[in-house]
Amino acid sequence: MADEPIEQSPEVEKEEPKKDFKFIRWDDSGVVAHLTMNRPKQNVMNIEMLREMATAIESLAPREDVRLILLDASPECEGYFSLGVGAEGYTQQMVFQMMDAFHSIFRVMMELSKPVIAVVEGVASGAGAELAAFCDLVIATENAQFRQPEIKLGVFPPMGAVVYPRVIGPHRAMELLLTGDPINASQAQQMGLINRVVPREKLKETVDSLVKRISEQSGPVLTLLKRVVFEGTWRPFDEALKRAQNLYLNQLFDLQDSKEGVQALFEKRKPVWKNR
Repeated sequence: MADEPIEQSPEVEKEEPKKDFKFIRWDDSGVVAHLTMNRPKQNVMNIEMLREMATAIESLAPREDVRLILLDASPECEGYFSLGVGAEGYTQQMVFQMMDAFHSIFRVMMELSKPVIAVVEGVASGAGAELAAFCDLVIATENAQFRQPEIKLGVFPPMGAVVYPRVIGPHRAMELLLTGDPINASQAQQMGLINRVVPREKLKETVDSLVKRISEQSGPVLTLLKRVVFEGTWRPFDEALKRAQNLYLNQLFDLQDSKEGVQALFEKRKPVWKNR
């Protein structure tokens, strides 16, 4: 869940678009909510930062207009997506609080069920790598690097031990976790940890295009789709199949957007989503 103890750079406070957060930037003014980790220089996570992230994501619960979440690191953290949680996360006095705060991000992401796109530039280590792995889509630059070094500290990442086998398969997950060796962006793409590797100069264009394509779809349908994929990935097959059938028959087909999509197909036109 964390990386080796490091010397932290001074914390920089930035003006927030909507909410007064200290360690993140948050803008949910449009159909895409933008969460930027902002604890220069290495985005080392502390409990307050983790709680801010969970609070921001959870605030989208009543927001049917928001289609998806974009997660990245501030430009002030050049070279780092996140170096994981700080050394205090290993002490007996703090480990439970740190783990609970970290896991709360995953819980709210799961409960909210809005697609999350992670944009990774530079190093994603420990908790930073786990966070990226749990996102639905990951776009990385060629200088991105992913690390799970906990084994070298005599521990293992509990969240990573659960997430990685489902994302990249048990054999690759075991190699990543047992060796603690870093992998580059190309290796991460080959094993299915990330979706695309792009040159830095093409990053904004690639992310903007992907965000546009997804955000043009029906918000409620995106949410239900993510929920079904999550159920199928994380629950036993029979249970997941039943839950997927229930969502499909009893929730999806009650949506006005589903009826509009079928009607548009018959009328040979582009659907006009009402997000209801």
